[in-house]
Amino acid sequence: MKYLILLLRWVVGVLFIFSGLVKTIDPIGFSIKLEEYFSASVFNMPFLEAYALPIATFFVIFEIVLGVLLILGIYRKFTLWSLLGLIIFFTFLTFYSAYFNKVTDCGCFGDAISLEPWESFTKDVILLVLILILWAGRKHIKPMLAKPLGKYVTAAALIASIFIAYQGIFHLPIKDFRAYAVGNNITEGMKSAEELGLETTQIQMIYHLRNKLNKQKVRLTEEEYLGNKNYWSGGTPWEIEKTEDRIVKKGYEPPISDFMIDCGDEGDKTEHYLEVDKLMFVVTSIPAKASEKGTDRINALVDNLKGSDIDVLSLSPYAIETNGVPNCFMDPVTLKTMIRANPGILLLKKGTVVGKYNWNDIPNAAEVQKILN
Repeated sequence: MKYLILLLRWVVGVLFIFSGLVKTIDPIGFSIKLEEYFSASVFNMPFLEAYALPIATFFVIFEIVLGVLLILGIYRKFTLWSLLGLIIFFTFLTFYSAYFNKVTDCGCFGDAISLEPWESFTKDVILLVLILILWAGRKHIKPMLAKPLGKYVTAAALIASIFIAYQGIFHLPIKDFRAYAVGNNITEGMKSAEELGLETTQIQMIYHLRNKLNKQKVRLTEEEYLGNKNYWSGGTPWEIEKTEDRIVKKGYEPPISDFMIDCGDEGDKTEHYLEVDKLMFVVTSIPAKASEKGTDRINALVDNLKGSDIDVLSLSPYAIETNGVPNCFMDPVTLKTMIRANPGILLLKKGTVVGKYNWNDIPNAAEVQKILN
C-alpha cells in the first residue's frame, strides 16, 4: 500500500501541476471558459462574469500549489480535502457539460490539449478514484523533505505561478498553444480536410421523435428515420422534437474555422488581407473595455507608420473610431482567440503571423518595419 500511495502521489500531483500550469500560462483563456459557465444559457450567474479572471487565476494557481504539496507530502489534511473538493466540483462541471452539451470544451488543459466533454468527465472520474485511494491511505503520505525546505519549495512554486499568470494577463502567454501563434499561417490553418487530402469527420444525424397520440418517444438514426414511412410520411402522429449530430469517426478538423474579415459594404475581404505582404492588425475584442492607454499607444504607432508600405487594418466586433485606418468586423470570440490583449496588434506577412504584442509591449515603428521586412 505504501508504494501504491507514493506512486499515486506523483501521478495525481504531476497531473494537477500540469493542468494548472497550462492554464496559468493563459489565465484569460480559462476565464473566458468560466464566463461560458456563468452565462445565462448554462448556470445563469451573470454577476460572476465580471470576476471570471480573478476566479480563474486563483484556481489555476491553487491547482499547481496542491500538486506540489501532494508530492512533497506536507499539509496532508488540507491538501487531500482541497483535492477532493476540487475534483468533485470539476467532475460535476464536466458531467453537466457532457450530458447537457452546454460547454463543449471544459478547458481542463487550456488550449494545450482539447478534450471532448465525455473524455473530460472520464478523466475527472479517474482522478476522483485516485484521490479517494490517497485519502484511504493517507497515513502513508510522509513529508519528502524537511518541513522548512518543503515550505520554501512550495513558496517558490507559488511565486513562479504568480509570475507566469502575471505575464499571461498583462503581456502575452509565455507559450501560445493557439492556431494564431507566431510562425503559423492563417490560410493554412483554415484549409479543410479535403483540401489537405486528409480523412474527414463522419457525422450522423440523430432524430428524437415523439408520438402526439400516446406520447411515446423514439431516438432514430437518419437511416432508420428515412427508411420508415411510419415516422416521416404525412398524416402520421409523429413529430420531431429535436435533432443532434453524432460523430461517428473523428477526422481532421481545421484549427481555424471562424476567421472572416467582414468589411461591411465591401464584403468579405479575408482572402485579400491574407495575401497582403506587410500587414498590421489592430485587434480590439471588447471596445467598451479596451484600455485607453493602450489605444493611445497603438494610435501613436499607427501615426508613425503612415506613409510606409505597411497596411494597417482595425478589427473589432462592431464599428469603432479608428485613427484613420479601415475598420472591419470579426466575431469577438475569434478576436479573443487571436490575441489575449484588448487592444493588441498582430503583424502578418501574407497570412503568416510574425509578431503579436499586448498594448503594454507595443514596438516602435522602426521595430515593426524590421519585423515585416
